[in-house]
Amino acid sequence: MRCFIFLFGDFVNNRSKYISSALLLVITSICIKVIGAIYKIPLTAYIGAVGRGYFAAAYTVCLPVHALTMGCLPVALSRLVSKYNANSNKTAIVGLKFASSKLFCVVGFVGMCVVLIVAYPYSVFIADAPKSVYTIVALAPSVFFSCLAASYRGYYEGFQNMVPTSVSQFIEAVSKMILGIAFAKLSVLYMFSQYSQTGKIFSNAVLSDRQAFSVIYPYAAAAAMLGVTIGAILSWLYTAVYYAINDKTKIKPQKAQVKYAKSELISFAMPIMISCAVQSVFQFLDTATIQKALSLIDKDALRFAYSDTLSVADIQDSELSTFLYGVYNAALDFKNLVPGITMALGVASVPAISAACEKEDNAHLSYLVNSIYKYSSLASMLGGLLLIICGDDALSVFYSSSSPELVTACSPLVKLFGLVVPVFSLVGTVVFSVQAIGCPEKSIKSYVVAGVIRVALNIILVMNRHLVLAGAILSDTAGYTVMLIMNCAVMKKQRNIKFDFITVILKPLLAFGVSYYLSIYIISHIKYVFSPLPGMIVKAIIPTAVFCILCFSLKLLNFDNKILTRKPKKTA
Repeated sequence: MRCFIFLFGDFVNNRSKYISSALLLVITSICIKVIGAIYKIPLTAYIGAVGRGYFAAAYTVCLPVHALTMGCLPVALSRLVSKYNANSNKTAIVGLKFASSKLFCVVGFVGMCVVLIVAYPYSVFIADAPKSVYTIVALAPSVFFSCLAASYRGYYEGFQNMVPTSVSQFIEAVSKMILGIAFAKLSVLYMFSQYSQTGKIFSNAVLSDRQAFSVIYPYAAAAAMLGVTIGAILSWLYTAVYYAINDKTKIKPQKAQVKYAKSELISFAMPIMISCAVQSVFQFLDTATIQKALSLIDKDALRFAYSDTLSVADIQDSELSTFLYGVYNAALDFKNLVPGITMALGVASVPAISAACEKEDNAHLSYLVNSIYKYSSLASMLGGLLLIICGDDALSVFYSSSSPELVTACSPLVKLFGLVVPVFSLVGTVVFSVQAIGCPEKSIKSYVVAGVIRVALNIILVMNRHLVLAGAILSDTAGYTVMLIMNCAVMKKQRNIKFDFITVILKPLLAFGVSYYLSIYIISHIKYVFSPLPGMIVKAIIPTAVFCILCFSLKLLNFDNKILTRKPKKTA
């Protein structure tokens, strides 16, 4: 903890609860991302890159609905609970809890039904992968149970108690890993055994191993997806039991109080919901246009562009676009490690920023917000640096044995993600801060503008035979950059919080650039030849050490404990 205070010393004072909450979420996020990375390795070995394409298609449909349930209602509940807790209004808090339980249940059920309804038309007409309908149906119930769990998470986050959120997410991740891999393995073994013994799979005649795996992959991906759904159920059960054990409230709200709390929750959540809906629609269009563009590119052109990859992968033309979409999502696994960790800072910042807003201390608020931005920037810069330097070794460790085609296909994508990932991380943190100051509706315009940019550029860049998947990364980066700028402008206009460009961008970027060249220089002079795993560890230690030293040198981090009692300067 002392080390954490050293690194985050300049806003620990009067913010220890935020620090402990953020620390818990960061640690949990790291654990979950590591579990997710480990989980994807054997899963890809069983279902292949084509199966990963089916797997990713299901998330494309479900994530927009998840964003509405997990990205707006819990934030609104957390914000309102934090507000009433600051005023010691226990009656209002109890009313919110009762109202949220019913509301989240209804929203979750509706969301699940929406996913089931769109599963077939999306699979056939957009993804050009009819067999992905199995994975979508298997994942749909997770929307309902995730929404139930979110009602408890948002409630406790309002008290800056991140234990239910952290533990439930950990349970979900572990269950997904264990059950998903087990279901995928058992289903593959069962179906391949059927083929070996009878020449048939589910009464369908199969003539070759290649054809057999083409039949097996969609069912195996759906079986693995059941692990995700069961993980969501176990996560909800934990939060419900935690609440039953720890809730000591004796107050029973009146129907009028519950009705008012529900209307207040909906009223506050509506702008966030609209923002999330807009974001979800464009996220869906973003991924859908990538899939559609891949399906429209001439198959011979795709085979030429990815000749090195396809030389070690026997892929049918009918599955080529699904395979490449699987490759793109395998690269996304590495990129998402970074925003997934920095997002914890954004989530934990909502009640802290909200409380600062209630006190109307703008100097304190500005200092807190820019401190959160700075650490999000530093963490994402270091993450991007590691992706660039260690990416090839990580791909070799994870996929050289099970899916060697992914090593060559993902390498340039992971490095490109390393360059641009700070943009994605900072956007998440800034959007959370906009929501925390009570202006979620102000983010809607940025979602629309960024979404239009991403969709338009996908059509242009992904269909460019020289870019293809790299074009998808560039279009997302352009859209998120615009979103970042627009939300920073909202913070400036609404709360007069000026984005500290030097501390948040320029100094971390300087540390990033110098660390890269120094690390490459040091690594190039190491004579010993390491195998991939030790090599990855060594290559991770060197840039991490160099980056941290430079951050201390640039006074982005400090060891001065006097700073713990320092308060932001008052502005005239």
